[in-house]
Amino acid sequence: MTDLPAAAPSYAGLLRENTDFRRLWLGEVVSYFGDWFKMIALYAMVQQISDSALAVSGVIVGTTLPVFLVIPIAGPLVDRFDRRKVLLATDLIRASLVVGLLAAHHLQSLPLLYATLAVMVGCSGVFIPARTAVIPEITTKAELPVAMALSGGTWSVMLAVGAAIGGVVTGFVGIDGALILDSATFLGSFAILWGLPALRPSSDHAEGSDPGLRAGLRYLRRRPYLAGVLCHKPAMGLAGASLAMLPIFGKSVFTVGGPLYIGLLYSTRGIGSVFGSLGVRRVIGDAERTLAWAIVPAYSAMAAGLVTVAYSPTFAVAALGYLLMALGQGTIWVFSGTLAQHASDSAYRGRAFSLEFGVMTLATSTSSVLGGAAVDAGWTGVRGVVGASAAWLAVPLVVWTLALPALLRSRTAPAPAAEDRDEIPLGPPV
Repeated sequence: MTDLPAAAPSYAGLLRENTDFRRLWLGEVVSYFGDWFKMIALYAMVQQISDSALAVSGVIVGTTLPVFLVIPIAGPLVDRFDRRKVLLATDLIRASLVVGLLAAHHLQSLPLLYATLAVMVGCSGVFIPARTAVIPEITTKAELPVAMALSGGTWSVMLAVGAAIGGVVTGFVGIDGALILDSATFLGSFAILWGLPALRPSSDHAEGSDPGLRAGLRYLRRRPYLAGVLCHKPAMGLAGASLAMLPIFGKSVFTVGGPLYIGLLYSTRGIGSVFGSLGVRRVIGDAERTLAWAIVPAYSAMAAGLVTVAYSPTFAVAALGYLLMALGQGTIWVFSGTLAQHASDSAYRGRAFSLEFGVMTLATSTSSVLGGAAVDAGWTGVRGVVGASAAWLAVPLVVWTLALPALLRSRTAPAPAAEDRDEIPLGPPV
């Protein structure tokens, strides 16, 4: 990173002054916009083919589990090759795969839909860690928290906007139109990211050093604070069954339903996440210790929101519950991501963020399948699954609260001895 400026810039100032980050951010805007078009279209497509809650949960699995499966190759790819080229290649591949989703729609084939989606999401499992690893390389230390918040906030805004428009497009234009627009957004992202400079991984990877996954695991084992921070997204993923229930709330729990109402629920979730991603940081600042402790009330907000959804008497109350849940989720997402960037070294960021994202998607897909199967088997209803997700969140809340003092002490402990560093200089102590 470059020298620390006098003060952190504003969100607008960062985009105005940092050309490379502006390109990365604009690529996110375009790509996320298409992602939410696609999600609403996929839910509508599956519900055309099957009334099964498990089939709907299969969309969650298809958009999560493949990321876990590509962990052994995703992190090492990001830490070995030019990250700009990785971003561009995965955009092109994902744009071409929309043809498979169109075929699945016309053939009314769930297996083809899930298979195509799995390959597309596997590419995202490489793209997202690469993009995350790039952020510290194109920002200063003071710009980094602003960039992380803006990145998380962009996902949230595009969730709100993309989901709402995706619901309208899917409802009035059709599934095919939404999928074609999704393909176009990948090509738009490719065009924007083309202007980035070469983004080769750190030169810490000397000839003969080990850039593999096992070296990354050893790196994390010796850094309990970083490992703990990276556990937050997987912990939230285990409450993912509550999100698998969202399209069912939008279709059949209340008297209203259909793609438009699914989109509205996603939009309110996006609005909550905007406040969590962008607003909370503006209030409490960027001090690492403050960010770490703020994760505790954020878990409480998530749990309270899901309890509200579970007992909601009307569609509007359910929407407010998802908004509150997303406020806490957005806060944890941005704060844990910022803390992980500060505590990690460039040579290992690809593997660290690939592991984090991959394990999170495994947790999300597992909880979604279990929730959908429980509803289909009659063991519980949609509300029961959401309530169980709220109860689970008490576990990471309590564990983080109790473990944080010791983890913060380990954050300032001396770095491992040179001979214990996999023969790669690791930078400042964590």
